Amino acid sequence: MTRYTYYPGCTLYTKARNLDLCARKAAEKVGFELVEMPSWNCCGAIYNAASDDLAAQVGPLRNLAKASQLGDKLVTLCAACHNVLKRVADRLSQPGNEVERDRLVAFVDEKFERPVKVLHYLEVLKNEIGWDKVKEKITKPLAGLKVASYYGCLMVRPKDVLEFGDTENPQVMDDLMRVLGAVPTRFDFKTECCGGYLVVNRRDVAKSASKKILDNAKAWGAEAIVTTCPLCQYNLDKLRVMTDGSIPVFYFTQLLGVAVGLTQDELGLEHNAGDPAGFLKAKGLL
Repeated sequence: MTRYTYYPGCTLYTKARNLDLCARKAAEKVGFELVEMPSWNCCGAIYNAASDDLAAQVGPLRNLAKASQLGDKLVTLCAACHNVLKRVADRLSQPGNEVERDRLVAFVDEKFERPVKVLHYLEVLKNEIGWDKVKEKITKPLAGLKVASYYGCLMVRPKDVLEFGDTENPQVMDDLMRVLGAVPTRFDFKTECCGGYLVVNRRDVAKSASKKILDNAKAWGAEAIVTTCPLCQYNLDKLRVMTDGSIPVFYFTQLLGVAVGLTQDELGLEHNAGDPAGFLKAKGLL
């Protein structure tokens, strides 16, 4: 079984425990193992694009340096963590930035052994394992479940660094849903902002943005939404802007887990809002 160095990040140890647990268990079913890197720290949550603010790069750089001591690949799940780590790795690998990188490495007092390729879990499934191998592991296909894949802002931008394809119509989560037996629905708001951190001080804005996303998914016939961002999942699901009869919001790993036969406890459904277990049981999937 292939082993990958894994960076969970802060939120997957608190509000998004279900994303972390389910992802680890599903990985084992599919055929790879996530090995949590030791002594990781917060990535900073937001990439600071100011070229002269080196302090903002210290946290993510330390994680990359630690990861470089373990191998040449680092797997992430949280969309924010992935965005920050991949952009910092890209910035410091650019020709001419060696001095900046060396200054930061000296500051954190960690050896930078080799360049590190930051991979999202979805990239591991698609490019490292392959859709055919994933399909072989399915024991309970999703039986035509109509799913809207919500990527949000951070998974796809900037395009040249994140490399997730079309920034308006990415397909990797949609492709995974097809492999699992679901039907990806058209979804016009798949990369629109859910309100993000405005939920902290402008909850009305986050509610309005999230409701537009949910309404659009429902308008196109989606029965469920999948995402990979804990903040998006919170705004769409736990903020409870939805009315009765609204569609559930899952992490993509939870539907992957359903398809490969994880137990209800391993899926972590109790951390989702509403009654996702009841929804899956009604669909004959649990």
